[in-house]
Amino acid sequence: MRKVRGIFLISLGLLLIGLSGSMWVQNVQQDVQAGQSAQILLADLEREIGYKKIVLEYDTAVVEELPTGEMPQLTLNGYDLIGTIRVPDVGIELPVLNTWNYDLLKMSACRYSGSVSEGNLILLGHNYKAHFGPLTSIDVGDTVEFVGVDGSTYAYEVAVTEILGENELERLTSTSYSLTLFTCTLSGKSRFVVRCDLRT
Repeated sequence: MRKVRGIFLISLGLLLIGLSGSMWVQNVQQDVQAGQSAQILLADLEREIGYKKIVLEYDTAVVEELPTGEMPQLTLNGYDLIGTIRVPDVGIELPVLNTWNYDLLKMSACRYSGSVSEGNLILLGHNYKAHFGPLTSIDVGDTVEFVGVDGSTYAYEVAVTEILGENELERLTSTSYSLTLFTCTLSGKSRFVVRCDLRT
């Protein structure tokens, strides 16, 4: 009886190891696919509005006056885009979709709420390595750049990072910071949040 139970436990352990390995492979494949999808959309967006992949001088890239009204949008390949988010210090450069849902999050970064004109833009992205995963390596003082589909460029500086619980939506959205980026932590139980001030 003891031998049968031992064989059963070993078999169960091997099965669980196999399942966890399979899940890991699936997650890696999703990460790679998400990165490829985002880069294809980014290339199309840059080509469409004439962006050049150059390193901008952030002190001259700041817009002196914020626009009023709705953020400009561009529909490309069936997706509504508002611009590009760049975080050079951690290697993020992604197109930003105008709205969010779980399917769109698999494609790229998305607008959660707010706008540039209101000074309360909030963007979210999956914690894929190819999306917002590298945000956890960001430092206070790093530059974050948002380029609208009309070519307007806004330079921000990271002011603070914080961890919020999954139910702290009011703390997430009730903020005086001009730009907020967030993603899930690896456990999925919390959010890693980056708060930024507009550079002046």
